[in-house]
Order: sequence, then structure tokens, then C-alpha cells
Amino acid sequence: MGNNIQEATIISKEKILLPWTVGLYQNIGSRKEQQDSFGKIYSIFHEKPVLLAILADGMGGMKDGAQFSRITVNTHLEKFHSVVEKYENPVNVLLTLAHESNLEANKIYNPDKPGGTTLISAIFYKNYMTFLSIGDSRINLVRNGKALQLNREHVFGSVLDERAWMGVIPHEDAEGSILRDRLISSVGEPKIRRLDIIENPIELLPGDRIVMMSDGVYRALTDEEIISDFCESPQKTAEKIISHVAEKAIKDQDNNTILIVEKE
Repeated sequence: MGNNIQEATIISKEKILLPWTVGLYQNIGSRKEQQDSFGKIYSIFHEKPVLLAILADGMGGMKDGAQFSRITVNTHLEKFHSVVEKYENPVNVLLTLAHESNLEANKIYNPDKPGGTTLISAIFYKNYMTFLSIGDSRINLVRNGKALQLNREHVFGSVLDERAWMGVIPHEDAEGSILRDRLISSVGEPKIRRLDIIENPIELLPGDRIVMMSDGVYRALTDEEIISDFCESPQKTAEKIISHVAEKAIKDQDNNTILIVEKE
């Protein structure tokens, strides 16, 4: 297991019943360095508890991937409470935190040796959840034994597929390109090129689970395999899924990180 887990609590000392259970776990895979970071933080929003969950996957093979991901997670945790107090809308909270994280990451950006990180951030408030996505980490809603991917992956493959459907290039060229998995947006660049955010929050039902994961998980396991590993608690589920990735013994296995939030 890696050590890039960050947790913080900014909440009243009085006991507050939180309507979510969180599980989080990671493994370094066969890489020399853990470049994934993730964390969670609680605060108060409109006199109700609010949860921020965040996952960042430093760009493998590029400069300072681990540092970019840690900066992104730490900035979210450090600024969350003040940003929550400033805005009425969770969407503005997520956008501001992403912007602040990119400003901090820009401080170590080197155009001669560029690097960056993906970002998935999600706010849970009352019975609702909204999220922001940059890069190719993934966020799924698992309900009644079925998984629904909520975000798009910002990779060159999506651009190639669009060109193929427009008749610009053959479908075979799009599907067979070795560049399909190349990121086209990340935190850390001078400007974030693509960003997905939902303005209308998703209503969560009791038992729903939001699964946030780096590509080291979903490239190793199918949605069906991930769901088959579900246990009675999000933490045990997270540990079992990461153990399942290790059991696959995939050559050059990437860092693999997962964060699960269950609506109680």
C-alpha cells in the first residue's frame, strides 16, 4: 500500500451523524514510485455536514507525477473549508479548488519536462453528489449491482473516435492508434484544456456507492470484476479490489488507487 493518503476533518467537536461511509486503499503496483494521491475531508455547508473526496493520479513516466498529485490533493484539503464558506453552490466550490490546485501545480511546471496529474473530486451533501473530472481517472455510480460511469476520459482516443465518426479518418485507424491512451487534459499545465462537471447534482439512494479509481484499477479489472469484490463495508471492498488487482500479476502494473463512498 502506498502512503499518499491525506485525511482531514474540519467539523464541530460535537458528535455528528455522517450519512456516508468511506473506504480508501492503494498499491504501488510494479512501479518504483507511488504517484497516486487521494484523500477526504468533512466540513459544514449550510449547517449540514459535507464531504469532499478527491483522487489524483500523477502522470506516469513524466516529471514529478507524485508531486503534482500530492499538491493537488493537499490544496483541496487545505482550502476546502474556506471555499465552502464562500460559495452557495457546490459546483463553484469544485471549480475554485481545481483552479487553486492548478495554480499551485504550475509553480513546479517545467515546459521542457512537462508533467501533471488527473483529478476526480466529488462533494457529497445531504442526499446529493456532484463531481469534477480532469484526465482519465474514473468515477462510477454502483446501484443495485450495476455500474454506471459518470465521467468521460480525457484521452486522445476520444478525439480520434470523433474524427472517425465525422469521416475524417478510418475507424480502423482510430481504434488501432497507439496514442489512444494519451492524456489531453491534466492539472499542472498552464491551462486546463478539458474539464467535466455536472451542474445538476445526482441524488443518491441508500446503499448507492460512488467508486473513484485511477486507471491502474479499471485497466486491470472489468466493472463486473470490481462489483464482484463488493463486501459489507466500503473499506473492506476497497482492500479486496486492490488485492484482486495484485492477484492479476499484470506486467508493468500501474499504481492502483480506489476510493469508495457509500450513502447510508
